[in-house]
Amino acid sequence: IDIYMMSAKTPAGVQSQYASLVGTQYMPPIFSLGYHQCRWNYKDEADVKDVDSKFDQNDIPYDVLWLDIEHTVGKRYMTWDKHLFPDPEGLQNDLASRGRKMVVIIDPHLKVDQNYPVYAEAKKQNFFVKTKEGNNFQGHCWPGESSWLDYLNPEVRDYWASRFLTENYVGSTTNLYTWNDMNEPSVFNGPEI
Repeated sequence: IDIYMMSAKTPAGVQSQYASLVGTQYMPPIFSLGYHQCRWNYKDEADVKDVDSKFDQNDIPYDVLWLDIEHTVGKRYMTWDKHLFPDPEGLQNDLASRGRKMVVIIDPHLKVDQNYPVYAEAKKQNFFVKTKEGNNFQGHCWPGESSWLDYLNPEVRDYWASRFLTENYVGSTTNLYTWNDMNEPSVFNGPEI
């Protein structure tokens, strides 16, 4: 175990020493410091456009509009329900035309569904957390029966990062950002129940 002791006359002095040891924190994107409009849940693309227009009508500035899980196809992350959000790229570009961004939800679990390309590819690559018997762990979360990617595996982290590229995330643009809602593997039917 390495132990580092830092001594200074002020908390700022200790922070300066700590930063020299581990590096400084990066500055967040400037838009992330502005006002964010978020609620559960917008009904559809028309609802989003209505809320957006009312901010303009009432001369209320905002920088980011967030969408919760209901914008997806059956709670499958990185998808868009085409009945409710027929033109997600157009919606993002419309917001961006006024300097606004969009944020959508992502969770660490994937719906067990062989017809869901993100799940199917991860399963094919053997990227899920395993049970002690060596099977893919499955539990219940927002989309129902789900599996969790094994983020301790560098290949899995590379795979997951690649899913956020606009060429892989259908309906995304460079004005779309993600909200990592549950950065822990929450399981609704875990052993504690």
